[in-house]
Amino acid sequence: MTNTFRIVRSSAYTWCIVCAICVLGISAKQASLFVNKAAYSPYIIYTLVCSTLTICGLALLTLRSQPRIDVIAIAVLTVLWLAVGAYSADLIGYVNCVNLIGQVMETDNGGTYSSTAFCRETKAIMAFSFATFGVLLVCLIILLALIIRLHSLGQQDIWGASMSELPWFGQFREMRGEPYPVYQQQHQPPQMQQMPIQVPYGSQVVYQQPGHEYVRPLLDIYGID
Repeated sequence: MTNTFRIVRSSAYTWCIVCAICVLGISAKQASLFVNKAAYSPYIIYTLVCSTLTICGLALLTLRSQPRIDVIAIAVLTVLWLAVGAYSADLIGYVNCVNLIGQVMETDNGGTYSSTAFCRETKAIMAFSFATFGVLLVCLIILLALIIRLHSLGQQDIWGASMSELPWFGQFREMRGEPYPVYQQQHQPPQMQQMPIQVPYGSQVVYQQPGHEYVRPLLDIYGID
């Protein structure tokens, strides 16, 4: 049977990696312009570090991991991305970028950069951050639910098992090594397949087929309405 958990996990981690790559690209561009600015330097460095950790960490977890490692790593990344989203909202979340049209910001190299572009880039980081936070939080909840369920079924060493062996909901029999029940169609014995019903001499013999009624034919034979 296909390991549904592995497919869901890989898809979720891939989504988070893609979001982290987008944030890393935007942050790298902002770092090249404002990394020495005291107002933006901590924010830019934090987004760079968080996105880099996410890309490397999830890539390693996808290759090989254990439930205890996944739970700790996903919990840490969930908090980090929540902080990135909150930091972005605190920095520029209340600002309407349209109102900044025509305004410029001074860069580290003495040039200028559009305030509207910086505002939209920061809001994009905020959107990617909250999206990544939401996906990671769902992954953490599902993973804990599966681990607790398997632990209650007697899998005491589930925390040290391989992540590739974890089943999805409804596939716990495979984890316990139990076969799925096979339901076979029950056949009636040969002597029960066709039974003649005895009637008085001179009347026709009615053969009773399995599952068929014989009350109505008997009534017709005797002329009873």
